[in-house]
Amino acid sequence: MGCRISFLKTLLIILNVLLSLIGVTLIALSVFELNSSTPGTFEHIAVVVQIFVGSFVVLSSFLGCFAAGRVSLGLIWSFVTCMLILISLQIYIIAAAHSTDYVQRARTDFLALWADQRRGIERIEYLEQNYACCGKNGPQDYILQGGAYPLSCYRNKERIYSQLFSGGCVEAVEAHATENVTNGLIIKWLLLVVELCALISATHLGITVRNKLRRERF
Repeated sequence: MGCRISFLKTLLIILNVLLSLIGVTLIALSVFELNSSTPGTFEHIAVVVQIFVGSFVVLSSFLGCFAAGRVSLGLIWSFVTCMLILISLQIYIIAAAHSTDYVQRARTDFLALWADQRRGIERIEYLEQNYACCGKNGPQDYILQGGAYPLSCYRNKERIYSQLFSGGCVEAVEAHATENVTNGLIIKWLLLVVELCALISATHLGITVRNKLRRERF
């Protein structure tokens, strides 16, 4: 019994360390994406939700480590409850991610910006510099509008023709969204697997400790 409890404690601590690392990674990636997303868009809201989930994961992992270290039934069952909430939320998020076309939404959001360039000029300039793109479909879009290439269409904002971005921002935004979706799904599935393992380990530890306490009473 003592060896089993020690093994489960060690396993639970290891799983919670993994949870905290994944949670911190999710928060870091989400904060990075938050800076490159347009406030009020679906992508922006999804990133904020990811930050909340990542924070909850990190806090829950601390609770799990503390529960395993103290071998406290109350803390263990509290951690199990947190895992059940996280797993339910994670399943919903994964289902939503698979059923939502983030690439199309990213395209739609950029086209809305381009349609109202006066209000979205700063955002467009930011995207052009960060995604190394120019215009909607290419630099020619500015010429067709009767204007010149803005500085944001040049690498390091140096008005040199060889530094002009040749690709359009619609394609760049779609490529960026595709990469984010792939990376996000990998992290989400990995997080779900570790959460399930932590839930099973914590439940097993809780039952084992409870049975031990019952035997000691008699």
